Amino acid sequence: MTARDFRKDLHRIPEIGYRENETKKYILSVLDGLGCEIFHIKETGIAAFFDFGRDSALCIRADMDALPIKEETGLPFASEHEGFMHACGHDGHMAMALEAALYTAELKKSGAKPKRNVVFVFQPAEELDGGARYIVGSGVLRKLNVTCAFGIHLWPELTKGEIFSKSGAMMAKSSETDIVLRGKASHIADMGKGADSLMAAAELLLKLRDIEAKRCGQEKCVVKFGKMRSGSLRNIISDNTVMQGSVRVLSENMFSLIKGDISAAAEEVSEKYGVTAEINMGEGYPPVINDGKLFDMVCAVCDVKILPDAVMQAEDFSFYARVCPTVFFFLGLGSGMKLHSEKFDFDMSVLDVGVNLYKQLISSL
Repeated sequence: MTARDFRKDLHRIPEIGYRENETKKYILSVLDGLGCEIFHIKETGIAAFFDFGRDSALCIRADMDALPIKEETGLPFASEHEGFMHACGHDGHMAMALEAALYTAELKKSGAKPKRNVVFVFQPAEELDGGARYIVGSGVLRKLNVTCAFGIHLWPELTKGEIFSKSGAMMAKSSETDIVLRGKASHIADMGKGADSLMAAAELLLKLRDIEAKRCGQEKCVVKFGKMRSGSLRNIISDNTVMQGSVRVLSENMFSLIKGDISAAAEEVSEKYGVTAEINMGEGYPPVINDGKLFDMVCAVCDVKILPDAVMQAEDFSFYARVCPTVFFFLGLGSGMKLHSEKFDFDMSVLDVGVNLYKQLISSL
């Protein structure tokens, strides 16, 4: 079987994070008999270890979970799980890893000796809460002495069939950010008796825009709020406003700076309008930062196009860098079709490109 076959099978059985039970069963059925040792991680995670007698191991990671989206592709192998769909390409990610696992098994049977042992990680819940942190936290990668890790994400906006990456920061750290402003309600005719949380939020929103503009002059970042809820009646001063947004940065240092900026701005409007401010900034996923030395080693043996700029999407692959040097790749689809679309699909010929990259990494590094 090839990655195209695996993708069709996996596309039919999408499951959300930590419920990838049928997906896990399918993956194990492919790995059975390949001569690898299986490690089970959390509910549905899998690590498949191919031992070539080396002191260290190379890791290839594929995410397993789908999304709660009703599919509208009309594909002959469309989702058989109503209301769920592989709309982010994870079926393709798993499919490439599975064909690469078949290749690794053939290497072992032939008596070939790559420079490292090989570990394939099939990871749950990338879309949910960062299943990578549980893979890393399980200790299995350290137990197997993984010294480099790689992953691929299908990317619609890039040239079809080309591999892209870059040294250093490639994807953003994400922080889901909530700000709650609490004031005092009063009739607008007696507005002096109230503390206007809505007016405070409006001014704070403008200050946040200025923070983004200032910090973007130093390093690419995003400080955006897409939702705000406030008040109860049109003629009552609002005593409670909730702002919901997201902060995206490419370094922990910038995150710390923006966190301080937001706190200072909230304190300023709180004093001006007589309100209190509660700020909750989630830690989210760390930024994806490709190791420079490993990246150069990859470029010496693989055809990799340089990604001109980091993207502000986030990916939990970043957690693997807490164990070892990592390099993440984008595989261009050339379609422009948005990820998470109910019509998401791609030309499966690109999977061959991803499989070949994995083969080159396994045989050369």
